Amino acid sequence: MAHTARSDEDKKEFFDSPEELEKKVDRLVELVKKSKHFIAFTGAGVSTSTGIPDFRSGMDTKLETGPGVWELNAHKQARGATHKTTSTTKAIPSSTHMLLVKMQQEGILKGVVSQNTDGLHKRSGLPKKALFELHGNSNLEKCEKCDHEYLRDYRCSIGLRNHLTGRKCDDPKCKGNLKDTIIHFGETLPVDTLEASYQHAAVADLCLVYGSSLTVTPAADIPLNVATRKNSPGDLVIVNLQRTPLDDVASLRIFAKCDDVTQLLAKKLSLDIPTFKLHRKLIVSTTITPKGQRVEVAGTDMEGHPFSYLKRVDFSVEGEVESFNAEPIVVWLKHKDNSMVKIFIQFQGHYGEPTLTISFDPHKEQRTEYSLQYDPFTRTWSKTEHVLEGEVDQLAIKMEQKAQLT
Repeated sequence: MAHTARSDEDKKEFFDSPEELEKKVDRLVELVKKSKHFIAFTGAGVSTSTGIPDFRSGMDTKLETGPGVWELNAHKQARGATHKTTSTTKAIPSSTHMLLVKMQQEGILKGVVSQNTDGLHKRSGLPKKALFELHGNSNLEKCEKCDHEYLRDYRCSIGLRNHLTGRKCDDPKCKGNLKDTIIHFGETLPVDTLEASYQHAAVADLCLVYGSSLTVTPAADIPLNVATRKNSPGDLVIVNLQRTPLDDVASLRIFAKCDDVTQLLAKKLSLDIPTFKLHRKLIVSTTITPKGQRVEVAGTDMEGHPFSYLKRVDFSVEGEVESFNAEPIVVWLKHKDNSMVKIFIQFQGHYGEPTLTISFDPHKEQRTEYSLQYDPFTRTWSKTEHVLEGEVDQLAIKMEQKAQLT
C-alpha cells in the first residue's frame, strides 16, 4: 500500500448526464443478470455519503465531505465547517453498503473485496465468508502469537507503526500482545485475505468497482486480473467520479456517485435496499454450583464470533446492584428465593443506543442467546430469545418483543 500523489487532471471529477447514467446502469443490469460469479471491489468513495472523507478528492470536489485527507494535508488546510463528516464509529452504512448485503443474501453477489478500513461493510451485515478487507479493519485487532481475532465496537488502531494496542489475548495460555489490523504504507497485505481475493478474481465474470481510484497496488491488481486474465476475461465496471488507470480495460465506465448508481441499480433489479439495523448477540450462561449460581454475560456478532460492544453491565438482585465495565463479565449469585434477576446492558452509544433490560431466571442451568436488533432511526431495541441449552421444554423459545428501556 503506497501513498500516491495525483495531478490536478487526475483529481478532476466527471458526472454522466441523467440520460447517460440511465443507459449505463441498464447495461450494468444486463451484466449482473447474466453473471455467474459477480464480485464487488470497494474504495473510500463508497463511504463518503456516510460522512467519512476519502483521501484523494481535490479541493474543488463536489462531495459533501469535502477534499480528501491527503489533499487537505498537501494544502496545509483544515476541513471546512460546511463539510458534513462523522467518525467511522458513528457512520451509518450507506444504501450502497446495504444493496451489497442484499445482493449477497440473494446469491447474486459472491464476495466484496474492500480497501476500506472503516468497518462499515462488516457492520452492514456482510458475513465474514463474503468480505475480504485488504487493508484491515479499524475495529479489529489480532493476537500476534495465536492469531485470535477480537472485534470491538470502538477503534482499535492508535496509529502506531508497531500496531500494538496495549491489550492482551484473553487466552490464559497465550496472553500475547494484541495488534490492530490496519495496513500502513509499505506493509504487506494479509496473505489469506489477498489469496482469497485473487481466487475470486480468477473466476469472476463481473467485477463492479465502487468508489476506488484504483491507484493502490496490489489491491488494484484484483479488478485488473478480472479484466485482463488470459482465459475468458470478465467484465470490469468502474463507478468513480475521477478517471482511473484501469478505465481503458473496463467494459463499462460510470461517472457518478456510488449511491446514485445504487438507487438505479436496485430499482432495475427489483431489489429492495434494506434499512440498516444494528445487530448484536448476547449470550447469558447460568451454571449451578455448590458455591452458588455462576452467571456469565458475553457479546458476539451475528455469526457467533466474540464481539466487545458492552460498555457496562449492571446486575440487579434483590435490590442490590453489582456493576461491570470490563470483560469477562461473571457474577456469582447466592440468593435462594424465586426472584428473577435483571441485567441492565449499556452499549457504546455510537448511535444513541439506550440501555436494554433483560430479566432471567437464575435457578435454571442454561445458556440463553438474545438476538438484538437496534433501529438507529427510531432508537428502539427489539430482541429474540432462544435457549441454547437447558430443560427440554425450554428449547426453541422464540419471543419477538420490544425491549424494556430505562
